[in-house]
Amino acid sequence: MPTLVILATPDAALADAWERQLPAGRMALRLGAQAFPIGTAPGFAALVVLDAVSEAGLPASLARCPTIFVGEPRSLPFEQARMAGRAKVYLSYDESMTRLREIFPLVEEVAEKQSIVEMLAEKNRRIEAPRPAARVTAADSAELWDFLEGAVENIDSRDRLIAEFRRASRQLLRASHAVFFLREPDGFRADRGTSFFAADDPLIAFFESHPAVIDGSNWDGPADPVAELAVRNRLALWGARLLVPVHDNGRLLGLIALGVRDDGQSYDEADRARAVYLARLLRHLLAKSVQFHRLSHLSDQATLGAKYLPGTLVLGPDENAPRHVPLVVRDAIGQARRSREVVRVAPTAGQPFRASAGIIAESGGVWAFWEEASGEVHDAELRERARRRDVLRELALTLSHELGNALVSLATFRQSGADRPMPAALLETMKGDVAQLEELNQNLALMEGLHEAEPAPTDLREVAQALGHSLGLRVEIGPDPVVLLANRKLLDFALRALIRTVGENRPEHGLRELALKVRSTGIGRELTALLSLKGRHLELEGILPEPKDGAVPNQGRLGVFLAKEILRLHQGEIHAGPGMEGTEILISVRKL
Repeated sequence: MPTLVILATPDAALADAWERQLPAGRMALRLGAQAFPIGTAPGFAALVVLDAVSEAGLPASLARCPTIFVGEPRSLPFEQARMAGRAKVYLSYDESMTRLREIFPLVEEVAEKQSIVEMLAEKNRRIEAPRPAARVTAADSAELWDFLEGAVENIDSRDRLIAEFRRASRQLLRASHAVFFLREPDGFRADRGTSFFAADDPLIAFFESHPAVIDGSNWDGPADPVAELAVRNRLALWGARLLVPVHDNGRLLGLIALGVRDDGQSYDEADRARAVYLARLLRHLLAKSVQFHRLSHLSDQATLGAKYLPGTLVLGPDENAPRHVPLVVRDAIGQARRSREVVRVAPTAGQPFRASAGIIAESGGVWAFWEEASGEVHDAELRERARRRDVLRELALTLSHELGNALVSLATFRQSGADRPMPAALLETMKGDVAQLEELNQNLALMEGLHEAEPAPTDLREVAQALGHSLGLRVEIGPDPVVLLANRKLLDFALRALIRTVGENRPEHGLRELALKVRSTGIGRELTALLSLKGRHLELEGILPEPKDGAVPNQGRLGVFLAKEILRLHQGEIHAGPGMEGTEILISVRKL
């Protein structure tokens, strides 16, 4: 550990100049501005840079430390100090501004050697009378039980647990103070104050190699003067007498620094044994504290989950479901046990729960999950009701448009007679309207059989090519087949009705310059056929131009209505979107 440098001068500028000359990593303490918390225990290495005007205020405990005396040459204090051999080096004020850097390493080495010599001499000189073995009294037992009660009571909080151990160290070990250093990712930090030592500090390697209690007044560690010096410097800096490692299988987890005893006596073997027991108990309780804190957090989450989240249940192989579990969940649990498969129940108007149940492979038990979904059922009913109203409205407008012209022609034909023959042009119009009625009847017959459609593997490329050949339409397809489970007859009708309607809506061009492109996306069950109808001046009722909210819908042909329903039946949709040649009509088809 680097030697502590004590700067004793009332001149702040002079102290700054001294401190700038110190080597990197050296700890400097200004005697006037900061308190001096350390004692003069043997093994404490320090040197003093002393201003002549501060000599009277220097503590007597620092007189033994190697000193660099700074003053005015030929002044009375300076010459008296030189004659008395007060310091190792004497410098003038000007010299101390520049030469301290080159002198400091030599004096530092002297301070370290002197601390080692004092420590060894103190060990040889110390003859301590053995203290009588302390007997465990009723008061000690009561304090121990009180400590254990407090530790168990505060196991959920690390800070309160450490406070209980600090109280125990004062009661059971009579320590004047206790500081707990606990491991963090980058080192060990004291629970009080700002003391810290990094993870690569030699002190950690020493305690991991020698996990034993270290007594500053009676060194029982290995005969290593350098290691002993480093430990004693820590003891002096922390004002501690006993260091108790908290380790787990050779890994240092923490360190307890205990101050001197309240009665001034040294710690005996019984005290060291109690300190070891405290460290072991602290290790176990700290581990349990982390687990308890996590369990408490999980318990709080489970309590909130039981209030706000769906219900869950885990049962053993022979365990029955509680009575408070909904009947549909208990039925799903029974089905899962019989079938050994996952059972799912959807909410309906008759029962409002969404439930699932399955087998637990590890234990052979059953898991269950359920949630109340009456709100979803109600919303689904409202959406279905609105959808049915839209379908009925669209169908009514379509039939009104399809039947309107024909009814006018028939009403005119009814008013005609022998005396009022129908004009030839009106007769041709009536024949066209009758043909439309026949086509309408065919479409209605098709609509009756939509629910009876059977799917079969269908290549959408072949359907598109057949349409292109019969309608004179350009078709663009890719090399890969687009095979879906669909009804070919219904898809042919839907595409044919849409394309014919687009052609009728552009009488000047008809089906010329129209192109149908077929491609696909996805694989397996996610395969989707994508068809796009390209051309200029495209118009399709309800699709293009895009309908606006509040506007009267332009629904004219029952064939278009059926085409949309056929696409919905095949899990597809139709809409307008931008393309390379302008706005296109985009159609998607999945499977029936």
